[in-house]
Amino acid sequence: MVLAAARHFDRHGYDGTTLNPVCAEAGVTLGALTFHFGCKAALASAVVDEGVGELQRVSTAYSGTGRPLYGLSVLVLQVATALQNNVLTRAAARLVEEGYVDCGWFGAFRGDVLHLLERASATGDLVADVRPATAARLIMYLVEGAATEARSAEAEGVSMASDFAEVWHAVLGGLAADTR
Repeated sequence: MVLAAARHFDRHGYDGTTLNPVCAEAGVTLGALTFHFGCKAALASAVVDEGVGELQRVSTAYSGTGRPLYGLSVLVLQVATALQNNVLTRAAARLVEEGYVDCGWFGAFRGDVLHLLERASATGDLVADVRPATAARLIMYLVEGAATEARSAEAEGVSMASDFAEVWHAVLGGLAADTR
């Protein structure tokens, strides 16, 4: 039921999703769905819990590194990949962005990105005229764009060969100080 709901929330958002098509896709009655979740808001909350759980699992890989830009790359690539390839994570992001479910993970992710950029700036690994807050905003736009692009590709039924790693490499090249 949660996966079927995630597909609908991802495609149509909270307001555009009704429970009857979710039930039909999940192969359950409306009574069974409401027995387990009570209402659409509870179902949306379950989708966010599942999606954020996955994001938390993939985003822990960066924390052990002493190199901030390397850690940033690991973090950004893991999260972007999860958003591109996992409907639960994309639906969770959309529901939080739309303001229907409150979740602290996305703020924590932004904070982690900013912290790594501040560390990179302090160690001279970030281009001197790039402010960490500006770079963090750029990275958030990039990750959100990857999720939006994946949502559009799925809605159109096309296979999306992700070029996010190449785009990220280009962005990182503009952020990293020349180390020669």
